[in-house]
Amino acid sequence: MDKCNINGHAALYVRLSKEDVDKENDTDLSQSIINQRLLLTDYSIENNFKIVEVYIDDDYSGLYDDRPEFDRLIRDSKTGKFDVVIAKSQSRFTRNMEHLEKYLHHDFVMLGIRFIGIVDGADTNVKGNKKTRQIYGLTNEWYSEDLSENIRAVFKHKMKAGQFIGSFAPYGYLRDPNDRHKFIIDEDAAETVRRIFHLYLQGYSAKSICHLLEDEGIPTPTQHKKHQRFTYENQKSIEFSQKYNFWSETTVKRFLRNETYIGKLIQGTQKKLSYKDKKVVSVPKEQWIVIDDHHAPIIDTETFYKVRSLLSSRRMVYPNQTGSKKVHVLAGKLCCKDCGSTLIKSGGVRGKDDWYMRCQLANKSRNRECTGHNITYSAIECVILKSIKQLVDPILSNDKKSLSEYIESIIYSNDQLKHKEKQKNNLQNQLNDQTKVLKTLYSDRVTGIISDDMFFELKNTLELENTAIKEKVTKITEEIDKYKKEQDNLQNADELINKYYDFSRLTHEMVADFIDYVEVGERDKETNDQEVIIHWNF
Repeated sequence: MDKCNINGHAALYVRLSKEDVDKENDTDLSQSIINQRLLLTDYSIENNFKIVEVYIDDDYSGLYDDRPEFDRLIRDSKTGKFDVVIAKSQSRFTRNMEHLEKYLHHDFVMLGIRFIGIVDGADTNVKGNKKTRQIYGLTNEWYSEDLSENIRAVFKHKMKAGQFIGSFAPYGYLRDPNDRHKFIIDEDAAETVRRIFHLYLQGYSAKSICHLLEDEGIPTPTQHKKHQRFTYENQKSIEFSQKYNFWSETTVKRFLRNETYIGKLIQGTQKKLSYKDKKVVSVPKEQWIVIDDHHAPIIDTETFYKVRSLLSSRRMVYPNQTGSKKVHVLAGKLCCKDCGSTLIKSGGVRGKDDWYMRCQLANKSRNRECTGHNITYSAIECVILKSIKQLVDPILSNDKKSLSEYIESIIYSNDQLKHKEKQKNNLQNQLNDQTKVLKTLYSDRVTGIISDDMFFELKNTLELENTAIKEKVTKITEEIDKYKKEQDNLQNADELINKYYDFSRLTHEMVADFIDYVEVGERDKETNDQEVIIHWNF
């Protein structure tokens, strides 16, 4: 190259949006990248441009400007390092119309930098070339938009077909080597998931669970992926999880809410706002793509929804005299009978491992909006234990009669249920018969057997009768569903009672199984009585 005839100091920009299959390993540049660089180098030599720097972005989209080498090129452009940028084409430099106007038609012009696209003839030094460049810019953007829509459609089709399209299987699972769209259980991680659910049911808070896992040296999900030699980075976990093996409360709570662990494949929970922007937003739950029984569950359904119920209640952790890290057994289950507020701890009982419970609204309002409803925790526990034993005792003594009497006070007998179902069948038969009559009326009207006046009179009468019958069917159906539900609950109650036939104290699991919530009334100042109302799960 003749030094006296140098046309400018050139920066070569090379980009490829997909990793080519002919890359030997992750650190090699793709063959297409090499070809682009050779093309730009030959062009620079032939046109007397001195190459001062080469910028290469491999596997980066041209829609965004957060490409590392592109970003470095823009920074260097402001230092006067070069006065011309050469790329294979304008689309290699950018596919975003906004970036085209910002850099090629504004920033580079102000900095005195020329842009050249070899293949498409883009050249900012050619005055009449601007409209052509803008047309190319629009074409490139339209292409990107169409491509994005097509890719979205393909992904959505795959998700609806039950194919997992993520990069990594959820913690607790591995991709099935025989079908990359399915999962198999990763036993080491799955055991940790089971332990997290078990600890939460025992009353441990998410924070306490994190500390237990850390003390036992159980790797975090990020470290687990590293141990499996996955190329995986989680920017949010670099500081603590990857470096110190600190578990996150957010991670634990996310596991406890994740229906993946009961065999569901859940995808489509987020979407990009625009094909030109990486920002994603949450999708309403009713629009998620959920496939049931996609893979083997790690957690049984009963345990999962029991935990979900506990998560929805407020379980506050306070250190007691023993220094326990668990929430108390009735946490999230106690409420004020008068205002519905949660009962919270208000102080310990001196010399005892016990504490007082108090209405939260009364506490916050200083008794202006409600009264304290003060009661010791042990008193509530005693009432509940006594009530549960009243259910269990008939089974312990093999005396089913008293339990049956209790059951009969809650639901209708099976004979009554059968009677309702028979009534419903009779009404359905009436509807079917009247539908046939109505069809006959239409036929008789067409053939002239009955007049129009008579037809409309009979038709209106039948429609009114049909409406009345349908209302009866709806009401009876609701009653039948209610009776069936109560009978199912009764069966569940019998199973629970047998499950806990031998107990001496309340446990978290027992409370979750038996109790929906407990209302506590204000103490009667004259009799010193205090009402405790238990609302059962059955």
